[in-house]
Amino acid sequence: MVDTPRRQIVLCFDGTGNTFRADGTETNILKICRMLEKSDEQSGIGTEITPGSLAAMTLKKSSRLGRSKTLSQALGKSFDQHVLGGYRFLMRHYRTGAEIYIFGFSRGAYTALFLANMLDYAGLLGPDNEEMIPFIWEAFSKFKLRVYAKGDQRKKAFEFLYHCRKTLCRPVVRARFVGLFDTVNSIADFEIFNNMSTSAVRTRHAVSIDERRSKFEPVLLRPRNADKPRVVRHHRRTTASPPQEPPGEASNSAEDAAAAPVTDVAEKEDEDEDEDELCDVQEVWFPGGHADIGGGYQREPTEKKYQLSHAPLVWMVQEASRCGLRFDPHKLQTEGCFLDPESPDAFYNDLDESITTGQLHDRLEFGPGMSVPSVLAWRIMEYLPIRRAERQLNGEWKSIHWPLHRGRCREMGPDDVIHASAFRRMEANPDYRPVRLIAGGWKYLRKTPAEFGRGEFVMYENEGDPVRQTYVRRKPPLPGKRE
Repeated sequence: MVDTPRRQIVLCFDGTGNTFRADGTETNILKICRMLEKSDEQSGIGTEITPGSLAAMTLKKSSRLGRSKTLSQALGKSFDQHVLGGYRFLMRHYRTGAEIYIFGFSRGAYTALFLANMLDYAGLLGPDNEEMIPFIWEAFSKFKLRVYAKGDQRKKAFEFLYHCRKTLCRPVVRARFVGLFDTVNSIADFEIFNNMSTSAVRTRHAVSIDERRSKFEPVLLRPRNADKPRVVRHHRRTTASPPQEPPGEASNSAEDAAAAPVTDVAEKEDEDEDEDELCDVQEVWFPGGHADIGGGYQREPTEKKYQLSHAPLVWMVQEASRCGLRFDPHKLQTEGCFLDPESPDAFYNDLDESITTGQLHDRLEFGPGMSVPSVLAWRIMEYLPIRRAERQLNGEWKSIHWPLHRGRCREMGPDDVIHASAFRRMEANPDYRPVRLIAGGWKYLRKTPAEFGRGEFVMYENEGDPVRQTYVRRKPPLPGKRE
């Protein structure tokens, strides 16, 4: 008797402003959607691109949710539509034993994290309980907003979620895989407790090394602390109830994840029970700007076949496939994500070509693919005292206006995991010398002086595999000028 494949539900959240199109500017999220196997066992595929797209259409603008006075005010009018579009999609398509996969890019990645976090704490209502969604959303909003941290409203919201989960929500397995491309926070995200870890079996986050805009500060899954593990693994709770007290504001990602509620797994039959008890979180830095990680640019004449965003895509697809997600082999081959064991050279040559010749886009500099009005607009914003969220060394976020951002490079920690593509690009292109990666200092200098070489790094994992090979620092960043 042939075993029936498990039902798989895949939710994809694209970045703000990305729309469904087939003109060569598809993001990695759309490419992943295209490559998925379409079958009766994988009938639930939701794509959140804009408020009017597939998943969001399930949320009517005239509903009570549009009048929420908490999270929507903090994050924008459409944030609830994005999150709850995915939540409703799961309500309608989830069946016992189904596997949940969630992908996101840019603010869509933040939405994906928020949805996964909401499932952890609020659980999943049955398909006939939609009238309860506004109440659960309001409670979860108050639970997440920092403004309620010092009063008793957050505790009351947590208790409401706790009882809803025990009384109204059905058992749902934790997400099997959460895949994120350069998660960023919006202007008001500093109002949120940014400990956005989830109980997903595996979480993979591809982060941009070279993005410089203040509006695109990365939301990292763990604090920059050398004492914390680079790959977070912890034992999950095997209870259908959330913890009795909400996690503290200052808790780090690994601790939050360990305390995060998960659902009853009695119905889940996993062949690898040890893995079912662990959460595996990997955050890997890739060369390129924000959309060089998540895709979306038109291919330049110098890019023969694939763009710089190809390496993060291949890495994410292989990681998801290793976690059980079913892809269409023919479509994988079309997108250059299929490694044919009989002829691997073509696959590796295409990957190397995308890394070494792919155009790196800096939205603050004039160049290929950058319009003059767009560059000028982004530059002006860097010199305005716009309130922004800045990540502190302890992993928390702080609201600041000063000093001006001025297009400074992203902070990188001494224990960050770097993908092999960054070093391959440095080897092939002498002008590519990201200062925060090599020297760790110089907030506003973009190219590292020659005396610093390429920094001191050692192999970390998957030696010999160009798709998954990573490095870490041999020692702390070399001393350099900090301004």
